[in-house]
Amino acid sequence: MKKILKIFLLIQVFAQFVSAQTVVFDGEIRPRTEYQDGYSKPLTTTNDPGIFTTQRTRLNFAYNSGVLNTLVALQDARVFGQDANASSISTVSIYEAWADVLLFPGATFKIGRQAVKYDDNRLFSSPAWSNTGTSHDMALLKYNIDDWQIHLAAAFNNRTAIASETFYTPGAKYRAMNILYLTKPLFSGLSLSVIAVDEGMQDTVGVGTTYKKIDMNHCFTFGGNLKYQDNKVPVSALATAYFQSGKSTGGKTMSGKLLALKVDYKFSDAISASVGADYLSGDANGTNDGIQSNFKKLYGADHTFNGYMDYWNTPVTQGLLDYYGCAMAKATKNLSFELGSHLFNTDKPLKSGGVEVGKDLGSEIDFLVTYKINSWSTVQGGYCRYFDTANTLVAKSMAANSTIRCPQWAYVMFTFEIPPADPLTP
Repeated sequence: MKKILKIFLLIQVFAQFVSAQTVVFDGEIRPRTEYQDGYSKPLTTTNDPGIFTTQRTRLNFAYNSGVLNTLVALQDARVFGQDANASSISTVSIYEAWADVLLFPGATFKIGRQAVKYDDNRLFSSPAWSNTGTSHDMALLKYNIDDWQIHLAAAFNNRTAIASETFYTPGAKYRAMNILYLTKPLFSGLSLSVIAVDEGMQDTVGVGTTYKKIDMNHCFTFGGNLKYQDNKVPVSALATAYFQSGKSTGGKTMSGKLLALKVDYKFSDAISASVGADYLSGDANGTNDGIQSNFKKLYGADHTFNGYMDYWNTPVTQGLLDYYGCAMAKATKNLSFELGSHLFNTDKPLKSGGVEVGKDLGSEIDFLVTYKINSWSTVQGGYCRYFDTANTLVAKSMAANSTIRCPQWAYVMFTFEIPPADPLTP
């Protein structure tokens, strides 16, 4: 009788498992036209502005069950006109392809090409703005216990299958990487997350045609976020601190830090504002003390931070200070506006011709309009203006006597989401 009962229970569990399986197809088509007249770097008057259209197309195939989840995301990222009208060149690639299996209650194992996102996307992100996005080939172990979330990730890269060790010409920026991430709510509205990242960077010192060893320098980034957010309170805040140690690819001792503070205030359901500051440490210009004090950025969302004109996605050696403010307003349910401003400085003084020229890098104003056409399509337009200084040219390695155009940038972007088809069930 007990055996029959066990078999009956197993059949019930199996039936529930099969009925819980779903296969979902969805995707996205996102064309964006840009007018670049000094985007990311001042444009001299001897050049004309650039106008172009990019398009990102994604098609996702997802399988979900109580034990196994998988995703295959195909992507085509292109510039209009880059291929001939009758081109036979394939441009479709795999953006994500992973399997996530349940090991036991609370623990899953995910392996394959996958997007990695943590906290406010400062260190790791699947950037929505980027035409290609960012993904990693890695294995990820996730475990949830009580209020704790614990992630442990590992990656090791090669350019091709190898019979013996060879020098890694990076396809990714790292040869090996390990991530430990933990997060936990402390009490109502307040949560803490900590992260430690070990990047194994291929040693570039002494590289020659016979250099085939796996010598790596390890850069360690560690720190965390303290976040306060309570829907009953109009104020929310995020404090960030990251530090770096270890060795750079060139063997220098890493000693960088990133500090950030952002405060949001919600005046009403329609109006909100943010103020904040980012600090990325820098090196004094011309020093050769074997120490790299400027913070090495990882794989976060560049366009999200430090201005939409992306002048300082890669901060200058002297570091970066960004003081900013932003106001957001919803005119209707479907129409919203955003106005932001940034004031930029370096951490250490810039030098030109061996003479210190100060820290001022200029300022920026960003204006965005977003309109949701319907449940599956959105149009967004933006106009941004950079107010350069003489130091902007120094930081961008341009001649001091360069005659530049008014730095400005505008774009229009459509996002069409391919709605999920009705889930397919066995």
